[in-house]
Amino acid sequence: MVQQISELGPWFHNFELASGVWTNPEGAGPGFDYPARRWAVLAPMLPDVGGKSCLDVGCSSGFFSLKLKELGARDVLGVDDGEQRRAIEQARFSAGRLGLDVKFQERSIYKLRELDRTFDLVLCLGVFYHLRHPLLALEELRAACGGTLILQTITTRHNGTIVKLRPSAQEVRLRDPVFEHPSFPSLRFIEGALNRDSSCWFVPNPEAVVSMLRSCRFAVEEVVCHGDAEITVRCTAV
Repeated sequence: MVQQISELGPWFHNFELASGVWTNPEGAGPGFDYPARRWAVLAPMLPDVGGKSCLDVGCSSGFFSLKLKELGARDVLGVDDGEQRRAIEQARFSAGRLGLDVKFQERSIYKLRELDRTFDLVLCLGVFYHLRHPLLALEELRAACGGTLILQTITTRHNGTIVKLRPSAQEVRLRDPVFEHPSFPSLRFIEGALNRDSSCWFVPNPEAVVSMLRSCRFAVEEVVCHGDAEITVRCTAV
């Protein structure tokens, strides 16, 4: 198993496939807590997934998809667009080793509508800021979501609160002073690379994430601001 894990590397997700056997052994241990630290935020926000259908968009090596199955989900599909080399192969290998019936396929977030079905729960974690067309992607997520969406993304720096401004949901006029307010919904465009990652296109402020979700027919139920530049949002398709 250790040899197979090495041959399938590098792994983005670090998790235990057997006692003492980790998918990223060089990073295993207290100093390498991803995706465990994200799961610690996500788990309390999850609805009861027992007997439910789940879609994990941007599943990478499959950690979150496998966790949903362990929690009793009826069927789980993990999709990834192929940017991470061998991610789907890693996810299928992990599911096999853990004896979990989870399906994985290579698929772009922009082609979720082609699945021609909806899911009770949709996860979209660590994907939003990699999207060249974020509103189009949110519309695809809405087409695939028949219940709850949980979306996590990095943001510009925040103080742990979401400021709700009048114009975010009402008419505004050009040169309105509110455009200059730091909490007006906005996206910062990245030309080049962000932290040496050239696959990043936009960094939103927290208010932009919430307002964009509302514009795509999601009712925002809970927002968790963690760190000083990251949020996780739970919402319902309406």
